[in-house]
Amino acid sequence: MNRKTVVAIAALVALSAPLAFADEINPVLGRVGDFSIRETDLDRLIASQPPQAQKQFEEKPELKSSLVRDLLLKKAIAMKARKDGYDKKPEYREKLSYLVDDFLSQEYLAKAVLADIKVSEEEMKKYYKEHEQEFLLTETVRARHIFIQLSATATEEEKLAARKKAEETIARLKKGEDFAKVALEASEDADTAKNGGALGLLTPGKTNSEEFEKAAFALKSGETSDIVQSPFGFHIIKADEKTEKRLATFDESKSYIEAVLRKELEQKKGEEFVAQIYKESGLEVFSDKPVEKAEAAGKIPVK
Repeated sequence: MNRKTVVAIAALVALSAPLAFADEINPVLGRVGDFSIRETDLDRLIASQPPQAQKQFEEKPELKSSLVRDLLLKKAIAMKARKDGYDKKPEYREKLSYLVDDFLSQEYLAKAVLADIKVSEEEMKKYYKEHEQEFLLTETVRARHIFIQLSATATEEEKLAARKKAEETIARLKKGEDFAKVALEASEDADTAKNGGALGLLTPGKTNSEEFEKAAFALKSGETSDIVQSPFGFHIIKADEKTEKRLATFDESKSYIEAVLRKELEQKKGEEFVAQIYKESGLEVFSDKPVEKAEAAGKIPVK
């Protein structure tokens, strides 16, 4: 191997080394034709999405692969469309122009006009003080129940049998058996029985039985009721957690207040900006009576 060959090989190795290093620190995630998507490209795209969408990508990394596949598929179809001359067709060029204008206007509003809006602590505290009713939290109870069904047309014998079963069930609980276990074995509410009788979080006025609701909200956290009769049958209720009616603190309400005030400020500033654009650009809309206005301007011959 002569000296020139050795020099040429060394040069090729030197040129390829940065590419190999780039692939290592910023790998290619997908490619179609000459177009490729690298990791930094995907990260930049995800970072431009709303916070909720970003969170989904964090919680489900597999969505990134789906996004890359979708982007590359659209790119491949667009390549085919350009090859067939669709980007040169007047009707499509017009639509593309509208799409670009729409995107640019939205981005400009978000990044240039509304981006610097800030809500002060004083403004939030003032809103909190003036809108206390918005921050009243109703009492809640996270409850379970064991249900013994009783038809409205039940005979005396059936009523006695249902009552007996309810009494036997509450006797088991008083002996110390686990409520969830007893609910699974004895409750006739199949939907909740499999979850230990769990009904979830209850709020006043949201149940279909006044008797049940009154008994449930009379309990303290950890307490179990006596037998409660409703129009549907017998219930034994346990309150896993009870919270009393209260006023949410300022710190608890802060993020909500900030969002409300920010939206109001964005609306106000957006309207002011639009009014300014109308004035500066000389924008006019001839939509009421376009023919008469055009005629008056001498643009359409009057027959």
